[in-house]
Amino acid sequence: MTEASALDQINKQAYSATGVVDWYRDFDFLLKPEEVLLQKIRPEIENKKLLDIGIGSGRTTKHLLEISSDYTGIDYISECAEVAQKKFPQARILCADARDLSRFADGEFDFVLFSFNAIDYMTDEDRMRSLREIHRVLKPDCYFMFSTHNRNYKNFGKMPWQEGRYDLGHLKSCAYTLLHLPKHWRMKKHEVRTDRYAIVNDFAHGFSLLAYYISLDEQVKQLCEAGFINVEAYDMEGKRIEKDAEFPWIYYLARRGS
Repeated sequence: MTEASALDQINKQAYSATGVVDWYRDFDFLLKPEEVLLQKIRPEIENKKLLDIGIGSGRTTKHLLEISSDYTGIDYISECAEVAQKKFPQARILCADARDLSRFADGEFDFVLFSFNAIDYMTDEDRMRSLREIHRVLKPDCYFMFSTHNRNYKNFGKMPWQEGRYDLGHLKSCAYTLLHLPKHWRMKKHEVRTDRYAIVNDFAHGFSLLAYYISLDEQVKQLCEAGFINVEAYDMEGKRIEKDAEFPWIYYLARRGS
C-alpha cells in the first residue's frame, strides 16, 4: 500500500466510525468566521446555486438553506450523507468526493463551501485536484470559502504539556493525550513534512487522523496555482489577517478567476 492510499484509508476509516458519525450528528452551529463571511457575501449568493462540500451530518446545511433553496450538500462518507438527508429531506444531499466532481457541470455553482478543515484529510496531490475541481464547477468571479489548519500556529507540533498552559482544560488535554499516545506513536510513521506543508497526526478523534497543515502564505500560493484570485484570510474571530500564529485554523475566501 502506498503512503497516499494509506492516508486515505486511515482518514476515511476514522470518519466512518460509528462514534465519530454520532459525534457530528447534532452539529448545526456556525463558527464566528463562517458567520462573518456568509454575512459579507450573502447579497451575492442569496437564492443562487450553492455547493456545500464535506458536510458531515449537515452542520452547515440549515444555514445555507436559509440563504438559498438551490442547495447541494456532499460528503464522501455515506453514513454522514444518509444522516444529513434524513435531517434535511428537502435538500439535495449526495455521497460524493471533492476530488471528483464530474457529476457537476463546468460553472454550475455560484458558491462553494468546504468547511471544518475537511479539505485537510487528503494528500497534497489530491488537495490540488480538489481545488481544480472546485474552480471548474464555480462560475467565473464567484466565491469559494474554506478553512484549513494553520502551520504557523504557535502550538503546532506541541504536546499539551509543552504549551505553557495550566488551566483545567489543559489538564484534561494532557490526560486525553496520554490515554491515546500509543496510537499517536503508531501513526507518526505516516507523517510528512515539506517546505510547503506538513501532514501530521494531531489529537483529533483520539489521534485517529492525518491532517494537512499549511502556512497562510503557502495557502495563498496554492489557491493562485489552482486559478483563484482575490484571496482573503480570516482568523477564528472573523478578523481579516495577513499573518497569524494565535489560532490553529484559518478561513479563506477567494474568487474563481475567469
